[in-house]
Amino acid sequence: MAEQVTDENPRTFWVAAANKAGETLTVDLGAVDTVRAVQVNYTDYKSGRFADAPDIYTEFELQHSVDGRTWQPLAKPDGPRRDRPNAYIELPQPVRARFVRYVHGHVGGANLAISDLRVFGNADGRAPSQPSSVVGQRHRDQRDATIRWARVPGAVGYNIRFGTRADRLTHTYQLWADDLGSGATLQKDLRSLNVGVPYWVAIEAFNETGVSKLSRVVRLK
Repeated sequence: MAEQVTDENPRTFWVAAANKAGETLTVDLGAVDTVRAVQVNYTDYKSGRFADAPDIYTEFELQHSVDGRTWQPLAKPDGPRRDRPNAYIELPQPVRARFVRYVHGHVGGANLAISDLRVFGNADGRAPSQPSSVVGQRHRDQRDATIRWARVPGAVGYNIRFGTRADRLTHTYQLWADDLGSGATLQKDLRSLNVGVPYWVAIEAFNETGVSKLSRVVRLK
């Protein structure tokens, strides 16, 4: 289904009615926003191909529009013709657009199937407020810990930043707000810590506009 190309789930995907040049797939951003990059993630759906061959390559064009009727070129892969299962294209200059359209050229498999059409950029508005009330509690099994923090209004998701030094939060666990329930206090378990090693943690909130300031850094107790 077409809506599954924006669900950030590689296990879901859209399959075109036919694998032929000119097939299109369009994403509506909901408003005119600033687009900076686009990524096309193909999926191997009944491809019927099990070895390399000269015709196994990806070819496509991206277009953009503010009204869904008048389209302008946005980008296309450059360089030699080759297979690009996860084609990421960063635009040389940001573009204002509401609609981004994939226009198919070629794939080497039997089907044109896309798991994600990812649009990177920023919406107009303000980034979320700085998260507060961050608490980290380690479990009896020190490999696990529960992180709690106060819900941030308007946040689409959160980054749990953690590490073995307060000034080096080198690990990130990204979460979507919709998956965390509707309570005033949110929580998530971390299950990837090393026994006998101290850890510090902080939270960032993000939305379509940007990322908040990092919360106060706290030690896991």
